[in-house]
Amino acid sequence: MGEKLAEIEISKDGEVYYVRMTLPSGDMVTMENESFEEILEQIANDLEDRYPA
Repeated sequence: MGEKLAEIEISKDGEVYYVRMTLPSGDMVTMENESFEEILEQIANDLEDRYPA
C-alpha cells in the first residue's frame, strides 16, 4: 500500500456538495460547489498541486 495522501469526506446539503479533506499533516481543506464533477476536479487539482508527479 502506498503513501496516504488525504482523507476525503464528501457530503451534500440541498444542491451544494461539501468536501472536507484532511491531510497527513493534520491540515484541513474545505471546498464547496454545486456541481459534483467540478468538486471532484477541485479535489484532483488540489492533490496534484500538493503532490506533483
